[in-house]
Amino acid sequence: MEAKTLTGEEALALGALKAGVRFVTGYPGTPSKGVFKALQEFAASSDANEIHFHWATNEKVALELAIGATLAGIPSLVCVKSVGANVMLDALMTVNLTGVPAPLVIALGDDPSAWVSQNEQDSRWLALMSELPLFEPTQVESAPELMYFAFQISASLHLPVIVRFTRSFALAQGLVSETRLMPVTFDASSPLPSIASGGNAISLHSALQEKMRRLEQLVNASQFNQVEGNSLFAILAVGNCAFKVRETLDLLSERNQRVDATLIELTTVNPLPRRWLIDNLSGKSVVLVVEEGAPVVELLVKALAKEAMLPAVIRGKLTGELPTVGELTLRQIGKAVRNFASISPDSTDSLSDQQRPQGFSLKFCDGCPYPPLLDALKRTAKQMGIELVVAADPGCAIVAIGEPYRLVQIKHSMGGSVNFVAALSKFENLSNRRYIALVGDSDFFHSAFNGIVNAVWLKAPVGLIILDNGGSAFTGGQPHPGSGFNASGEFVQPVQIERLLNALDIPTQIVSSHDSENLTEATRWLLDYGDRIRALILREPCPFVPVWTSEGLKPQKTDGKIVGE
Repeated sequence: MEAKTLTGEEALALGALKAGVRFVTGYPGTPSKGVFKALQEFAASSDANEIHFHWATNEKVALELAIGATLAGIPSLVCVKSVGANVMLDALMTVNLTGVPAPLVIALGDDPSAWVSQNEQDSRWLALMSELPLFEPTQVESAPELMYFAFQISASLHLPVIVRFTRSFALAQGLVSETRLMPVTFDASSPLPSIASGGNAISLHSALQEKMRRLEQLVNASQFNQVEGNSLFAILAVGNCAFKVRETLDLLSERNQRVDATLIELTTVNPLPRRWLIDNLSGKSVVLVVEEGAPVVELLVKALAKEAMLPAVIRGKLTGELPTVGELTLRQIGKAVRNFASISPDSTDSLSDQQRPQGFSLKFCDGCPYPPLLDALKRTAKQMGIELVVAADPGCAIVAIGEPYRLVQIKHSMGGSVNFVAALSKFENLSNRRYIALVGDSDFFHSAFNGIVNAVWLKAPVGLIILDNGGSAFTGGQPHPGSGFNASGEFVQPVQIERLLNALDIPTQIVSSHDSENLTEATRWLLDYGDRIRALILREPCPFVPVWTSEGLKPQKTDGKIVGE
């Protein structure tokens, strides 16, 4: 491959391809879905070994599938976003002990400022808790080699390795040169047994910690951690913040405000290269830690500096130089640097300061099947003289939070809407209220079905609306078990949602958003659910989700799509 411009997600995908990945799974979310998509495109145009692609029903399922694949000797990659990492944590906290016979890497996309998420969590805490390796790419150009390195470490230590990146890195672009890397070799013999239980947890935990100590010795000499300059003032930039710090310093230099600083770029976050850091922080007077998310590295470096009796003062988010919420901007970094360098306020105040706008301003796409249903729901509720209490799962339904609907009052996590209104209806159950759960079809298979089963068991009187548009529309139309096709575009017999509801003895109707007369009747029927659960399936394809036809998988529309959670 000649040098070409790639995004951060594409660069990571290229590294996985070169490493010899053969199974790619996950659950669609932003960021991280781009790694999955790029790998599909690279695989289609390369002569690499055949790669199997599969969008799982949720992140826990994805990680467990990948673990199973490694037991068959298949190098695997799991693509998840920050909030999805929470879902897979159950499996993560045992596979760290059992290990994996073949390489397993987790491409984990975090979202500072919650640009396309319900929170801005820092998933690095999960790596610390699970005691697993975590690396952060500093630039697009070296991302393929870092991903390749992650597969190498996984192969040598038989541990899952996390590669954490942020939305800004996913969208960044860089010129990536041709890389002649051969597939990572590994020994996958005798993979069984793979058991973590009380009978062996302590010995496995001890072995895990020994693996991490071995890795620390390796990352102390890692090429991915770099130092530039020899000033008493040091900037410790973690992951993609290295790019932001460089850009900030370059812009200041162009304004004749040169900053005399040692730039320390850190990629290997867990374990920290403690000896390398001690060597490069010795003699420094001030160290400004710049990182996206929580002050994870800042806390660890503070402890390391105290342990090593370094004279350096460690500054950053904990000490107020940098904000503890939101994605870091160039202006914020510049102002933090200004505390330790002789530069004018004017030179930093004009730096970029793009902030995530607050408020709910998403709009439905042209041809969306949801508005007719929401209009009918509000109209019918008004005619019946009842108040709606509506919970929604992440997805297109969250557009109804804002104007002109202002319909959704509860929105938290995937599959949660049913559980929220089930408890509300059970314990509040006001006669003038109707408790409604808006569940997307992908949400249904992700985890809402468990809540629906529980609502039946709880005898909760709720109205359940399944918004079945044929795929994960909000994230780009990825398929689910009810779509009728898989991640490779092959036909798969769809799982019918109504058959699952019927098995639970839930009265169910199916209606199209284009059938205005029956839509009104169906919403009235739903709102008259009485003392038990009822379900209404709105079945209408999203114009931006591909459909299966007699001629195979065909796109409907290809432009103008909202891309979100």
